[in-house]
Amino acid sequence: MTVLSQYLKRVEFQDKQFIGTIALRSEEFALPDGSKIALGIDDGLWVLIYQTPAAPHIRVYKYDQHENRITVDQKTGKEKELAEFKKHLKYFMDHAKVEELVTLLPPQAQK
Repeated sequence: MTVLSQYLKRVEFQDKQFIGTIALRSEEFALPDGSKIALGIDDGLWVLIYQTPAAPHIRVYKYDQHENRITVDQKTGKEKELAEFKKHLKYFMDHAKVEELVTLLPPQAQK
């Protein structure tokens, strides 16, 4: 099974206007540490939903890439929270198996 980071190395370009969500496709799937993550991206706004098996609380990280600003559960974050976000994002990219993911894209605008 290919992990997401290996799969993305084969992508020849990055769509800077990507809008969509990448998530585990079933409640049955989890990352090796038992955590569950979903990642939504909308032109520089990143939303990472994170849950560990030991904690029923879901943490919501919102990262504005253009302003390098992060909020966690609607509270302003600092460097510590930004480092947590990046750590969770890296773990997701390094361990999520492509075959266990689904990508949700919004309907294309009608022309």
